[in-house]
Amino acid sequence: MTKPALLLFAHQARSYAAMIKEYVERLDVALVILSSKPRDVRDLEQLNALSPARLWHVDDEHLDESHVSMVLTEARDEGFTIIASLATFEGYRVLMALTNQRLGAVDVDPAAVRRCMDKYLCRQSLVERGLSRSVATVLDEESLSVLRASGRKLFVKPRRGAGSFACFRLDDTLTPERLQVLKQQMRDDQAFRAIFAGQFDFIAEDYLHGDEYSLEVLAMGGASYVIGVHAKYLDDSSGTTLETSNSLPAPRLSDAQQLAGERFVDECLAALQLRDGCYHIEARHDPRDEHWDIIEINARMGGALINQSIGIFTGGLSMLELWVRMLCATTDAARRALRDELDVLRESTRRRDKSMQQGTVFFSRYGQRNRTLATLSTHELAPQPDIIESPVREGTRLPDSERGIFILNALWKVPIDEIATQLNALAAMLDQKLVVRYSDAA
Repeated sequence: MTKPALLLFAHQARSYAAMIKEYVERLDVALVILSSKPRDVRDLEQLNALSPARLWHVDDEHLDESHVSMVLTEARDEGFTIIASLATFEGYRVLMALTNQRLGAVDVDPAAVRRCMDKYLCRQSLVERGLSRSVATVLDEESLSVLRASGRKLFVKPRRGAGSFACFRLDDTLTPERLQVLKQQMRDDQAFRAIFAGQFDFIAEDYLHGDEYSLEVLAMGGASYVIGVHAKYLDDSSGTTLETSNSLPAPRLSDAQQLAGERFVDECLAALQLRDGCYHIEARHDPRDEHWDIIEINARMGGALINQSIGIFTGGLSMLELWVRMLCATTDAARRALRDELDVLRESTRRRDKSMQQGTVFFSRYGQRNRTLATLSTHELAPQPDIIESPVREGTRLPDSERGIFILNALWKVPIDEIATQLNALAAMLDQKLVVRYSDAA
């Protein structure tokens, strides 16, 4: 008798494997892992220490279909029935969709997810259907000159993005030469260049006014379920736009505004034929005319502590666990039951029923590019965060890149009616008490 298993794609031996293993074990499903070559062998050792049912790793920098075919064959021969694949790393999202299409698992159509991840094509599709006011242009020397002279307020971003890399308002400092420098940084970024998928173009699009939010969404069978809406607080002083803090729920959104956001997202996903999957959707709401517009649609769960924040907000079910349960729902009855549960978990449903109690605030801090992190200490933080996550080790030389380089994420559970005041108080305390030192000169 074969053992049902979920195949996790780990990029350079980094993933959410510990969480995923816990989730699949609750479903009596095994976790098997395929990893690309790690940049640090300790990451592979940590992955192996989790004792997955099987771990494959290859000597290539990133995974492709040839690796998957080999693993599916070996898994079958070893007594595993792979019921679905999962990639939390955006660079493998198309590979995941192709694999799930091959396996017959619930997932987005590969062609639709390719279009979604291309920010230029995604914007065009939304504009054509009257769902966005922002018009995008691919940047080259000629179009850059025209746009700089146009007087339009424009925002620049990579056509395929990663880690807030080079996202900024267009001004006279952007030259064709600087564009080439940024493109070379993308090619040289060992951790993230797989996300760019060989696409190094930049686009400029009309700047969207209003407050910024991220909507954490699951889609099943063409219906979308917004589980939570984070308010996002930004800083653009470093040359790219970075999220410095988030809160859930969003204090400034009324029930009616939040519900309008859910309905808008439903229209956008339908227009893009994104019928299944997990989505982290960044959007803006302009309270002057109640207009919602899309910044970008990411075919994955949110980064930083978005996943854990949702878990606290729902009372225990994170986005990742819900996504795993969707992928492992192999019968019609299981899928119907999950859809019923998602309907109850919708933020608009919980607002209507007044069942929301616990909120969160979390903060992200970024390192200085091309410097070596000597010390990162949270011991003096008071109160201590409920969740702390640091993706870098002391002694690591940080990448020479204009993307946001996370060094710390810290989350506090907060009563919903205290979110606004706690945001300011905790931010001030974190800035005062967090210890960050580098071993080399700036």
